[in-house]
Amino acid sequence: MRGGARGSAVGRVRRAARVPADSVPDEYPWRVDARDALALEVALGDGAAADGGDAEAVPAFETWPSGGHAGSRVARLLDAAADGATDPAALAGERVVLEARDGHYRVDVAATRGDRERAAAASADAHSLTEVAVAVGALAGFAGGFLAIAWSLAAGSVALAAAAATLAASLGVDARHTAGESWRPRATAWAAGGAVPVVNVAVGVAYLVRKAVAVSDPDHADRVWRDVLVADAALFAVALAAAAVGPLSAAAVAVFAHAWVLAPVAVLLDGRSARHERGPPNRLAWVAGAAVLGGAGALVYLLRTDGV
Repeated sequence: MRGGARGSAVGRVRRAARVPADSVPDEYPWRVDARDALALEVALGDGAAADGGDAEAVPAFETWPSGGHAGSRVARLLDAAADGATDPAALAGERVVLEARDGHYRVDVAATRGDRERAAAASADAHSLTEVAVAVGALAGFAGGFLAIAWSLAAGSVALAAAAATLAASLGVDARHTAGESWRPRATAWAAGGAVPVVNVAVGVAYLVRKAVAVSDPDHADRVWRDVLVADAALFAVALAAAAVGPLSAAAVAVFAHAWVLAPVAVLLDGRSARHERGPPNRLAWVAGAAVLGGAGALVYLLRTDGV
């Protein structure tokens, strides 16, 4: 809300810097009684990204403590929003609650602390028993593939069908429970992916990895797909080599097949993420390449997009 007399808003700090106090507008309704000020640029919005994206950005100011941060309002702000960090630059990327007055903003320290405590409590409760069902479904899908290769196509088909039913239901239910500040998964899309045999193992693994990072480290969640792709390329190569070893061949082929399927899934999700500084890659071409080449395609994708 901008332009109202009084109110509040939430946002995420884009930048935090020390500036001369005369940079603070004369009409700013809160006193900044020192030679320097802490200037914050805050992207407004409940789901604002760390870089702000297209969100409206507003300035907020704090008095820069002349005798050190200890005991100052800046110290209380750092304790409330940045886990007690001592450098105000640590506020960049953190979510804050703002108080608004006559079109100007200042961080509401008490409200920010309360908001963070509520988010921490929600994160602690974010994992659910349906995640166990997702993991069981993924394991059943892998076992189905292994059984179809090593023992009986009929037995493998039964396991694959059970895995598809389990994953479709559990992914749909868990995605609806998960929707929150740090991640809003599309329940229908994840459930549809869980219903497709063989592919659903990769979908289940991708979902669990993405959710774990969204809950534990939401500011860096988009980077997880790079790590998944690195692991997938390595697993693809190891399984290919192990397939030549007699006692391991059936298990290695099953791992190889699922690593192959995971590659285009991870490339698709990475291409949709916000981690690419030079802009998103051509998703369709790279997903097609990973679908054809499996982990080798994932490796080429990493080399071209990251220079790994």
